[in-house]
Amino acid sequence: MNILITNNTLATLGGSEWVVVELARALSSRGHQVAACSSQIAEAGTMLKGMSIPVIPDPFDSPFKPDVIHGQHHLDTVRALCAFPDVPAIYHCHGYLPWVEDPPVHPRIRYYVGMSSVVSERIRFSLGLSDRDVMTIPNWVDLDRFRFVRDPRHKPRKALLYLRSFDRHSWHASQLCQAFEWMGIKLDLWMPQRETRAPEVVLPQYDIVLASGRSAIEAMASGCAVLPISPSACLDLVDLTNFDFFQSQNFSPRLSTGQFNAESIVRAVSSYNPEHVKAVTEAVRSRCTLSAATDALESLYLRTVEGFSDQYPLPSARFTNELHAMANYIQSLMPMVRDRERLLLENNHIQQVIAVQEQTITALHRSNSMRITKPIRVISNLLRRLRSTKPNPGESLGS
Repeated sequence: MNILITNNTLATLGGSEWVVVELARALSSRGHQVAACSSQIAEAGTMLKGMSIPVIPDPFDSPFKPDVIHGQHHLDTVRALCAFPDVPAIYHCHGYLPWVEDPPVHPRIRYYVGMSSVVSERIRFSLGLSDRDVMTIPNWVDLDRFRFVRDPRHKPRKALLYLRSFDRHSWHASQLCQAFEWMGIKLDLWMPQRETRAPEVVLPQYDIVLASGRSAIEAMASGCAVLPISPSACLDLVDLTNFDFFQSQNFSPRLSTGQFNAESIVRAVSSYNPEHVKAVTEAVRSRCTLSAATDALESLYLRTVEGFSDQYPLPSARFTNELHAMANYIQSLMPMVRDRERLLLENNHIQQVIAVQEQTITALHRSNSMRITKPIRVISNLLRRLRSTKPNPGESLGS
């Protein structure tokens, strides 16, 4: 089968870029012809090219006519649909944000895929679709990469914060550092830069990993205890009793629990149990695999293609030319859309920084040290005002 995969970028390796790289490799190894399409090509594209997988900036440059389009990110998906007006598609949605993730409505998108049940439910609700039209294929780990599994220690000694979006200078980060210091566990706030492309090498060095999404799944598959975390939420260590709940959210806490402080983190980490860690690792390595996800997608591709040609006759040449023009127009808009998304993300980051600073100020005002030193600060301010209002002797003599 010929499969064209689209993505917003094939530049810096992130979550959706890794999906393209791993899925393209898995499909190619099963005998399928695969190409990846994006208007931005860099690191991820170079990796795909190294696997002899065609990487194209324009769907009209595809080395083959696809049987099915595996769409990721709606602008790129619709552009590919314009390039191949008689080819069906599925749409793979990875989350709520950014805006480019929004599932588009198109008659040739036959099925929608959510990476977690929460995402799938949102697709069904927002587009008014039935359960038959939307399926969940959970985020996965490539066991060919993550082959080594550590043996959990009886008592944890090292922890890693493995979340790029986390502000390492925030009040929340200070609470993490304080909590792990209390417990006598060394906390690393950064993964070594040279190792970010090889987490399968680094993760087994840690007993506890604070992460979300794909990073959390990779850490669990490596034999680490995982504390799902977001910039404003921190719940419990993953075990078999809460595994399904966390997986439904892609191991990414969605809402602030109001309990993100050193005490709650200590309580969560105190439940560490090496046998629980082993059980979670076994669950991930059996239930969240790239192989199982590829099986599900292959089956979905076949269902998408079956009977489609009878429903959609070949378009006229004039119609094809109009679609070509529309695809080029969408491509011309992409840089402006990316700039807008970048500015929105920067603005959102600034708002988060402001919110964290406000929380820090509030926490300081409520702290014992601030209450104890309040009289001293009041007296200091009073003396400062008295000095500023004291008449200048020179001025008095001159008058």
